[in-house]
Amino acid sequence: MTEKERFILNWIAEVSKVRPELNGFAICPFASKSKYRIVECSASGIEPIEDLDVVVYVIEEHFNFDEVQKWVDVCNKKYETWKFFEDCGAYDTFINGIKTNNGKYNLILGQPTQKLRTFRETLAKTSYYDMWDDEYLKEILQDDYYIIEKRDRNPVKSSDSTNQE
Repeated sequence: MTEKERFILNWIAEVSKVRPELNGFAICPFASKSKYRIVECSASGIEPIEDLDVVVYVIEEHFNFDEVQKWVDVCNKKYETWKFFEDCGAYDTFINGIKTNNGKYNLILGQPTQKLRTFRETLAKTSYYDMWDDEYLKEILQDDYYIIEKRDRNPVKSSDSTNQE
């Protein structure tokens, strides 16, 4: 196991922890139970791996946020049945004051769209998204934003969600 894999496994454990600050939810409530794989590759070499809930692609360390996001966009256009998200090492994100990103490596997370939507629909029936800033919700949920019942939410202020270093 590489140092990067160890670090990412520790990060997955962190985002899987139930936290009182998140009303008893983990940052990623399904992370610990999801079938995943960590893949070290170039951004241009990203390909979905079937029969997984998520693939964590560890890409070029020298990329800045815009370069990582560019590759996310490329992957989202290329693989229409998957959704890809950035986790840029130098771009901190937060939910209710709790840091959500790994903070060290440039990652692209890939998930089959239908599995992801099912997870989101399950969470939308709870208070999980109530702690999310509305801008962050739109950024992450994108086409699935409609699943959130706006009248039942009390969104936090936007300054609580993201912070670029």
